[in-house]
Amino acid sequence: MREPAAQALLLARAFEEADDGALLLSAGRRQEATEAARAAGGTDDERAATRAAQLLGTLEAAVPGLAGVRRATRLPLGVLLPLPLVALVVGALSNALGPERHVNVLSFPLLGLLVWNLAVYATLLGWDLLRPLLRRAADADADPAAEGAGAAGWRGVLGGAASWVAEQSIRRVRLPDAPRTNVAARALTAYWRAWSRLATPLVAVRVRLALHVGAAFLVLGAVAGMYVRGLTFEYRATWESTFIGPSATAALLRLVLGPAASILGTELPDAAALDAMRAPSDAPAALWIHLWAITAALVVLLPRGVLAAVALFRERRLASSLAVDPLAGSFRVLLAPDRGAGTAVDVLPYSYGIAGRPADTLRELLHDVFGLRAEVRVHEALPYGAEVEQLPAGNGAGPSACAVVVFGAVQSPEREVHGRFVRELLDGFGRGTQVLVVVDSSAWHARFREGDAKREGERRRAWDRVLEEAGVAPLHVDLGSALDTDVVEQAEARLGRAHGEGA
Repeated sequence: MREPAAQALLLARAFEEADDGALLLSAGRRQEATEAARAAGGTDDERAATRAAQLLGTLEAAVPGLAGVRRATRLPLGVLLPLPLVALVVGALSNALGPERHVNVLSFPLLGLLVWNLAVYATLLGWDLLRPLLRRAADADADPAAEGAGAAGWRGVLGGAASWVAEQSIRRVRLPDAPRTNVAARALTAYWRAWSRLATPLVAVRVRLALHVGAAFLVLGAVAGMYVRGLTFEYRATWESTFIGPSATAALLRLVLGPAASILGTELPDAAALDAMRAPSDAPAALWIHLWAITAALVVLLPRGVLAAVALFRERRLASSLAVDPLAGSFRVLLAPDRGAGTAVDVLPYSYGIAGRPADTLRELLHDVFGLRAEVRVHEALPYGAEVEQLPAGNGAGPSACAVVVFGAVQSPEREVHGRFVRELLDGFGRGTQVLVVVDSSAWHARFREGDAKREGERRRAWDRVLEEAGVAPLHVDLGSALDTDVVEQAEARLGRAHGEGA
């Protein structure tokens, strides 16, 4: 999705999911937004963007400062524009010719900037060579390349400043009463967590672009300052050295300034000419100013311009294609309302009773996965030790699209009982029938109300070992509580389904 639409989607979704009591977004307003999005049509991205815009219109009227949060949590290029301008002014005021009117051609004040930029290029090249080894499993855009210690430090300072501004704008959101303030606080925290993770590559490339342009403008300002001072003051060129003589100096200057001399179509002074201008003697500085200015253009302005163009291309690409799921979480209501028609899903509790709230929650989960019109059939619990042949009629390689086996986390998993049943189920079903294994922890939590995270973790790992040996990855869920926003995505991942498949 494009950056503004992705940001609006994450913000609207965070508020909708945090507002369980409909304090800020009424059920009617949510339904109106859903109907408006469906009426608008288009792709999933477009319908989600329409719904998010509808919800944000209501939220911005109800939550003062929300529009400011949207602005503060983005880092558009315009925010970084002052950096190159400041660099230009600093370069112009830096007196690159030095405080005295004698310029040493071996220690030209501009030389420091050139050496720094060469060090940056070497670091960038080295990082590009090392990055595949250091980040084999990571996406190249997820971690911005380093620009040397100084540049990385500047990027950290700018990124930290941007985060501080965003967090301060979030903290300032206050509503007249505590319940609505709490909803806003939870929503904004969830939004910032999701948005900062999504937008980090984009912000990083924007900062990198600003640094490239800033470096070019710093040198551009320094060169402009040289010529302005050269118009109003007479500078003389000289040199001196304890360790090298005229011949070595001539060779060094040919190496450094030779390309610039070729562009100017001039010859660099030979050893004899350099010996004649050795301190305390001197010579006119105009040629040397021209040579160093052209060298600065070749070493800094041209490479930084290319790097900035590459960064700008990446910035445009990232800003137009942020990887956000338009139908995740509360926005799943945009899935086609008739999805799931003709689909049957059989729930098979194994030596474990499921009724009341857990059964309703499981139906809700399966309707989210397969569609509102899917037929979810919850069968009587199978006895301990049951085999596939004992399945009720209507299961197996028949009209059922999926068999959902429900185990209780309070049970101790056994390879020769639970694992065997799942293996036989996988072997006996037809190609069109999927198997989803759910391990329900609601009875566990009811029995151990004070909680025992360590013991529960050990039990989960035991179920994972038994069921993964049987060929499935279980879905752990507490069916006695409200579903977490990512449970549907986890269920679809277990089934190898994409969001909205079959919509």
